[in-house]
Order: sequence, then structure tokens, then C-alpha cells
Amino acid sequence: MNYAELAATLHYVGEKLSKHAAKIEGESMGRSAQIFSGHLAKFEEVLSDYIAGRKSGEALLETLLRSPAAKRHLTVDLLKRGLREVTAKRLKSDDLRAAKREFFKQVLETNKQQEAAKYLKMAFADAIHLESGGKDKASVQMEFVGLGEMSDEEFSREIGKKSMGELRRLAKTNGIRFTEKTTKQRLAGLIRRYAQRAVFNMSSGA
Repeated sequence: MNYAELAATLHYVGEKLSKHAAKIEGESMGRSAQIFSGHLAKFEEVLSDYIAGRKSGEALLETLLRSPAAKRHLTVDLLKRGLREVTAKRLKSDDLRAAKREFFKQVLETNKQQEAAKYLKMAFADAIHLESGGKDKASVQMEFVGLGEMSDEEFSREIGKKSMGELRRLAKTNGIRFTEKTTKQRLAGLIRRYAQRAVFNMSSGA
């Protein structure tokens, strides 16, 4: 359905009706007008609900992208994965600020606000859960040691599957320092070095 064409048609019919309203009469026209009026009222109700829901979803998405959780956990990789998952589109920006704008625009254009908001809430919840420690922290540390035990080929294959956010989580949990400017390749190298060192220290202390 082309809603722009529908709007133009309704506008044209409205002007035509307004121009000839005083001259229109007859039972057939009356019945048609009554039926059309009923359908139009239902359509207007659905349209109003849609616009309200769209605005609601848009506001929620904007709030999530500006939330404290976003400041702590939002990454370009997370946005790229989310846009692909929610809209099947690719995110082109590599700068976080630009990526947020592009993500927001693409989601609105595809009317996927609710799905995108759900994705972000789940992603932030997972990040916060991991940050809290416990079994999840232990599993991340075990994964780190496992990476140190791998051959170079195995490590490259495994590390290539991970997002930048996952690499940062591995590094942070195991005390590896990095900055926002640290590249994925550099971070992978740091993880490789310190993971191997951890394995060596464990074997030496055995």
C-alpha cells in the first residue's frame, strides 16, 4: 500500500466533496457515504494507535541509547549485530556516535523500534549480569585460560568469531588494560599474550 497516494486520493475526494456537498442528494449516495464514513472512522482509529505506538517506541529507543547502561556497555559491534538482527541491514559507521545515529535512523525507517528496544535491553542486561561476577565471571576467566592453551591457528579461528564487546569483556575480567582506541587486532594480541602467560604461571605453580 502506497500511503502517500492514499493521502492524495483522500485529499482530492475531500475537496471534490466539499465543492459539491450542497448539491449532492439521493439514497444511493447517502448509503455509500454512510458506509465510507464508518470505514474511515475505523481507519482513523487504527492510524492514531499506530502513530502513538510509533512515537512511544521511538522515545523508548532514544532513551535506551542515551541511558547510563549505554554509556557503559554500548559498542559499535553491539549496534552492528543488533541492526543486522533486527532489520537485516548493515551498519556502515565505525565511530560510536555516528553508529548510534545511523542505528536509530535505520530502525525508524524500517519501523522496528520495539524490536530494537528489546534487543538493547537484553544486551545491556547480559552485560550487567556478566559484570556482577559470580559464575559468569568464573566462566569468562576459564574461557581466557582456554584461549591460552590453544594453538595459534585455533586461537585465530576462535578469536575471529568474537565481537569487540566480547573481547573487551575478556580483557576487563582478566585485568588487561586497554582504551577505547585499542583496535580489535591489538586487543586480540594482548589477550593472546596474557592468556598464554596465565597458562604458563598455572603450570609453573602446579
